[in-house]
Amino acid sequence: LKHIGSYNFHCPDKEQYNRDTLCGTGDNSKTGGQLQVGRDFYWYTQGRSSFAIDWNLYCDREYLKSVISSIYFCGAGIGTAVGGTLYDFIGRKRGALIGYTIVISSSFVTAASPSIEFLILCRFIQGLGVFIGINGSFVLLLEYTASKYRSFVNSVNLFMWAMGYLTVTLTGYLIKDWHWLASTSGFISLTISLIPLLLTPESPRFLLVTKKNTARAKSTLKWLARLNQSKFDVDSVVLEDTIEKTEEKTFIGTLKDFWRHKEMRVQLMIQMWMWMVAGFIYYGFSFSWSSLGGNIYLSYLFAAVGEVIAYIAMVYPLEYWGRKPSTALFYIVGGVSFLVAMIPYKMGGWLTVEQLSCLVGSMFVSAVFGSIYLYTAELAPTSHRGKMLGFCSLSGRIGAFCGPQANLLFGWSKAGTLVIFTVLSGVAGLVTFRLPETKGVPTPSSAEEVQARRSAGFKKEFMAVVR
Repeated sequence: LKHIGSYNFHCPDKEQYNRDTLCGTGDNSKTGGQLQVGRDFYWYTQGRSSFAIDWNLYCDREYLKSVISSIYFCGAGIGTAVGGTLYDFIGRKRGALIGYTIVISSSFVTAASPSIEFLILCRFIQGLGVFIGINGSFVLLLEYTASKYRSFVNSVNLFMWAMGYLTVTLTGYLIKDWHWLASTSGFISLTISLIPLLLTPESPRFLLVTKKNTARAKSTLKWLARLNQSKFDVDSVVLEDTIEKTEEKTFIGTLKDFWRHKEMRVQLMIQMWMWMVAGFIYYGFSFSWSSLGGNIYLSYLFAAVGEVIAYIAMVYPLEYWGRKPSTALFYIVGGVSFLVAMIPYKMGGWLTVEQLSCLVGSMFVSAVFGSIYLYTAELAPTSHRGKMLGFCSLSGRIGAFCGPQANLLFGWSKAGTLVIFTVLSGVAGLVTFRLPETKGVPTPSSAEEVQARRSAGFKKEFMAVVR
């Protein structure tokens, strides 16, 4: 939507003006001032509706298009911070339900926006709800999945995200009125997000470790057994020992654990940096593909197909190489691809080395996003998983807030922007090696267990050196 109102217009005298002419700037300006819609020209929209055209977001108002994109991630940042607390205290399912309800309501309200200011407010609320919903759903999904299946299930989950990317491209092409497009997004969220979640019970791990509710945890396990047509006797399983391993803590107590235990603090800081870099580059490309290609829909379709390939291809390295080396590799190869993109060579047709290399780079960044979601959730102890994912996702939203501004950076210097992407990716890849491997390792239950594992790891490495 943000690109439909670009400077493709006709004036009454049939002369095609460029941007400098439209805004009354530069050497090509013929009017000495900004042209006025309705007086000097009319928009050539090819039958499409756009809020950028409806509210004349051009020249001195063009920055509002980036504001609409960035304000969404302001809401997303607050949503991730609030969501982390919701998941750990009212449950993964209830937190996600609150998020999706906000998304659906705000989508329908967005369709009736009377002004650009009201639309900006709606986008903020949408961002708030979306990231409360998807992060809660992801934590719920992870805690339902056995460790040996997590990389595959995570890939399937992200594959559906990529399908959403394709759906957005298709609906944006088919639905020409932006009001109806906003309503359609609300209806899609209702049918594929909210309704299935209502039919899903709460995470048994959350009920057991956080709420210490053995009866409800066993009830959920029985539901899973029936779903899988298993004859396993859940009542014969003793769960009390698992509960005794963790100490019940208050909200402030769980926050203090990040300061009390050095390993928790170090892991959190490294992961927050990794998420911030991934968010900046991922959304920088998501909002800038039209700056790298001629046809908007073809460029976004190109990027969506790249995401599908990335989420399928990431399964093997995560499953067989491990989370740590795979994540580091995704960052570093992505950074190298951005360097290659600076080669000014046209490969034939509309495809250039820049577009192909940026596609490869964005594919690896997409794989990074897929791997860090899984990696962070496996590193975090059950008692702190919602908060840890919330803090990291908040950092990712800060990067995502800056991402749409990459569209302005590409206008300043494509080469300079790609160098920034390369440096950020390289640093993120290197710091990944400080984190422990989680492949095939049971997820920790408490902050104390995270610290104990680090201490045991140091002792093991020291003894190996001595020997």
